[in-house]
Amino acid sequence: MWKSVMIQKALPLSLSYLLLILAALSLDAILHVAHMAWIGRYLGVPGTLFFLLSFGYSARKKKVIKNGALGMFLRLHCNAGWVGTLMILVHSGIHFNAFLPWAATAFMLVVTGSGHVGQYLLRKVKAEVKMKLQLAGLPAAEDDLEQQKYWDTLTVKALEKWRTVHMPLVAVLLALTIMHIASIAFFLHWS
Repeated sequence: MWKSVMIQKALPLSLSYLLLILAALSLDAILHVAHMAWIGRYLGVPGTLFFLLSFGYSARKKKVIKNGALGMFLRLHCNAGWVGTLMILVHSGIHFNAFLPWAATAFMLVVTGSGHVGQYLLRKVKAEVKMKLQLAGLPAAEDDLEQQKYWDTLTVKALEKWRTVHMPLVAVLLALTIMHIASIAFFLHWS
């Protein structure tokens, strides 16, 4: 089990996802201690722009954008998504004064997590499992290999379902974001 794809790939990616959240909490805490929490309020706009930039990958994949390497657009998608997530997390801060922004933040975390796991990890996992299954004919360590095949196959089956979760969540996140922006615009001059 310790040599399985789940332990070697999924666990480090899960830890990096948690580090993103800890980085956002730390940055927000630093801004509060420095009496500069107001900066977080203005990180919503660039964070949202980074998310819009990340849609370039979908546009390239659907051939709306005709030029450029798909791999470059995937890297742009992942990096812009992570930077956008960090900015939005700092923007949302640790304030519990409105449901809509927190719902959007929760969906953003799920979308970021599912997208990261699905797009990056699934490709790597499939290649590694394919290689391990080709080695299955070797007589050495048959029990260990069977256990690895079990965990790897289980991981791949779970990851293949990511798109059925990721795409509807993106649509909900988009709707919540638009509602949040519209409510800000509507109530802007009320305070």
